[in-house]
Amino acid sequence: MGKKWLNIVYKEKNSTRLKKHYREWADGYDSDLKDWGYAYPSKVKQILEKYITVKKGSKILDAGCGTGYVAEVLKALRYNNIVGIDYSKDMLRVARSKKIYKKLVCESLSKKTSLKGNQFDLVICTGVLTSGHVGPSSIKELIRLTKPGGYLILSISEKIFSKLGFKRELEKRSNEYNYIKLSKPFIALPNHKDSARSRMHTLQRV
Repeated sequence: MGKKWLNIVYKEKNSTRLKKHYREWADGYDSDLKDWGYAYPSKVKQILEKYITVKKGSKILDAGCGTGYVAEVLKALRYNNIVGIDYSKDMLRVARSKKIYKKLVCESLSKKTSLKGNQFDLVICTGVLTSGHVGPSSIKELIRLTKPGGYLILSISEKIFSKLGFKRELEKRSNEYNYIKLSKPFIALPNHKDSARSRMHTLQRV
């Protein structure tokens, strides 16, 4: 079933059914991502080591954290003040077992969350801003949650960047941040034939 899950979740338009898909996929999710060569953890690591300075005690939000797969690289880099938010309680169950997060919140990023604004030194949102998941309106919320001077690391697929309005939303909010780094396009899942090409957008809130 592993190969099929990617197409299933990214083609799903109904949020209730999407939650069901992730419930069924949760226990095999990490294994599948590892097999597919999931690129986001190494991309996040590269950004933290080369392009921005985030102190070890900084408060980090893993937005759309899923099972905590990307946050494992944060733990390896000795960041330990991490909050995760995801709308799938089944994915959060796996994330909780890893003991990476100080707090886990089960909410959607598609609307304003219950989290207090201006509190995070770094907001990471990878593999989430995409078709069938979280749309461009969430960028407003991600910026709201970031401290002035704090950073955002966002992955967005090239295929839907303009088509689904992410480009327009970033341009609309261009006075709220500065671009630090826009990566070259890369294959998010190099061992999966249906993987999209993505870019990492590293921003600093003004």
